[in-house]
Amino acid sequence: MRKNIIFIFFAAVLVLSGCGAGSEDSGKLNVCTSFYAMYDFASEIGGDRVEIKNLVPNGAEPHDWEPSVGAMVSLEKADVFIYNGLGMEDFVDKVKNSVSGNLVYVEASEGCEILYGYEDDHHHEDEEEEEEYHHDVSDADPHVWLNPYNALKEAENICEAFCLCDSKNEEYYRENLRIFEEKIIELDKAYKEGLAGVENRNIIVSHGAYGYICDAYGLNQSAVEGMSGNSDPSPRRVREIYDFIRENNIDCIFYESLTGSRTAAAISEDLGIRLYPITAYDGLTAEQEKAGLNYFDVMYNNLDSFIEGLG
Repeated sequence: MRKNIIFIFFAAVLVLSGCGAGSEDSGKLNVCTSFYAMYDFASEIGGDRVEIKNLVPNGAEPHDWEPSVGAMVSLEKADVFIYNGLGMEDFVDKVKNSVSGNLVYVEASEGCEILYGYEDDHHHEDEEEEEEYHHDVSDADPHVWLNPYNALKEAENICEAFCLCDSKNEEYYRENLRIFEEKIIELDKAYKEGLAGVENRNIIVSHGAYGYICDAYGLNQSAVEGMSGNSDPSPRRVREIYDFIRENNIDCIFYESLTGSRTAAAISEDLGIRLYPITAYDGLTAEQEKAGLNYFDVMYNNLDSFIEGLG
């Protein structure tokens, strides 16, 4: 697995200049996050001891978003920048090349269990070629947080950064992490119990972002669209989905609530099968944001849709 400089960089920053002086106005640790899932995890761990600005607005695609002048100014003022990594945020290299000062970078996915081979199909003719094949970021599924224990690992990485940069509040951050872990254990238990009796474990999703849920709980996703969900499927792919639905007696499609899917809706109407909303939690809909939903809320909502659709 590729190396990362996160904790080495932490140590260098601490030794050379100190970190975590915090906002001049509040004295709190000043944090920027890349998109909503990272904002949520940072909020869970940081609580009222940090000030957090989320960069990618809800409804925008983290893959394609470019930082504004205002975003770059916020990063210049920040102590810590938290991002997922694994190609989720293409703008991170631009930030690293442009932001001066002692900004601490936290690639939250470091140490997570990574799934590969989801963006492109790689076919290897023999075992020897397979052994020589090395995965890279372009081949990784970045939606690691959809496995609850990967979400916990991301929270742990965030906690370590906060403790290093704001050691006077270390006990507070670690207590918040303990509470977060308890909620993760309960979430994992709910998924295992809720999906234990499902017989047909083949599911159709509007786009292929749910590999981590499927891998963790024994489901098999077949996606109408690609992982990012921002391109229309080919006619051949649509035919394959129709065949898969008929061959596996599937009677529902799960669609991304944040963006919707015209193709999934068309297939649902054509074949008379049901539609159920789920989300990969790249962001929130306006209604979800107004309701103040967090990671656990949307993951339990996903579970409800899976149970109702597959039950």
